[in-house]
Amino acid sequence: MRVQAVWDMLSDQKIWNLLGDVQRPLDEDIIRLMFIEIFSRVKVLEEENLALRVLLMEQGLVDEELYAITRRAVREFLKEKDDERARESEFFARSGIPFPEWVNFKLRGTFSDSSNSSEGL
Repeated sequence: MRVQAVWDMLSDQKIWNLLGDVQRPLDEDIIRLMFIEIFSRVKVLEEENLALRVLLMEQGLVDEELYAITRRAVREFLKEKDDERARESEFFARSGIPFPEWVNFKLRGTFSDSSNSSEGL
């Protein structure tokens, strides 16, 4: 693995550019670094979520019933969003749009290939 790849992982924009460049292979070290970054972010979110939940309930700002109702509503909302994404992915899979163009659309909102721009890694 190139040493530059490690530094490229320090920026969300660099990570999105790396993932968006479908012509560039991802080696095991880059994938490992991405999983480390994702896992560390998930752990931070887990800690913050639990801390906020404890504070809200300990301070009596939110009771457990309201929390449970809200959590179910959020779960349903996220399920609807996931179903929407699944329909979108199925549409693109059946449309015949090449994968690199689909990636550009998901990341940049356009089907044109802008991987040759100066934004790349």
